[in-house]
Amino acid sequence: MNKAKQKFFNDYLEIITFFVFLLILLVMYVPSMIWEEEDMYKNESRSRMQALYNVENFHNILVGKYEQDGLKAVTLVNAVRDSVMADSTFLGDQSIKLNGEEFLVNIPKGFDVEYDTTFGQRRVAKETIVDTTVTIVMLSEDTGLEDTLYVQKRNLFEMQEDPLFLSVVKEATFERIETVSYFDRRFRKETTPYNFVFLPDASQLVCPLTGEPYIIDINEEANSVRVSSPIRSYRDNRYGFFALKTRSHGYIIDGTRSWDN
Repeated sequence: MNKAKQKFFNDYLEIITFFVFLLILLVMYVPSMIWEEEDMYKNESRSRMQALYNVENFHNILVGKYEQDGLKAVTLVNAVRDSVMADSTFLGDQSIKLNGEEFLVNIPKGFDVEYDTTFGQRRVAKETIVDTTVTIVMLSEDTGLEDTLYVQKRNLFEMQEDPLFLSVVKEATFERIETVSYFDRRFRKETTPYNFVFLPDASQLVCPLTGEPYIIDINEEANSVRVSSPIRSYRDNRYGFFALKTRSHGYIIDGTRSWDN
């Protein structure tokens, strides 16, 4: 084989090797990206189903029954929460008018707190706490001798009221980091396209993957409700050789979630 043919063969082999390498990368990374996307859609869909079920549960508490129209249920539950936040005495049997329709509701005490802890997001944060410790001298009731005690400055006045209190020796201030948890009530959309944190609204009623509404099945005799995914089978081709595919994201019936089994 002459040098020209040898060079052509080597160049051709390098091109084939390059494309084989790209194909290997695609086979390795594209499926994992699609699986990750499938999981994000599934998690968001289940989060929305949970929110919708919670709305239906609150509607049942307020009205005594579940509501087939998810948007009507969301609107009423949110309106009651807003009314209670505006007037803390807005409890018991009340009448609310929405879109020309009157709703008779029975609002239990603590409804607003239950609402916020249900739809709020638990956050964990670290806070810097400034503590001041006071060294004091007290007379011991048992021995009659002087005792040195250490108390928080916020409790100093109470100690000074004690007849056995003698004097303050010194104060010492120091900082410490404390981890606290709380419910975030700033209902807002996050920046990621799949993870939403906000006041329940119409977007909670549809599947994020297909845009189809969730199925609400109500058994009036048993006063039971089931919220389920509209997906039976879904496939969306990606990059020619791959596909995002999934089946039903599950259901919730009377608080029991299919994906917990």
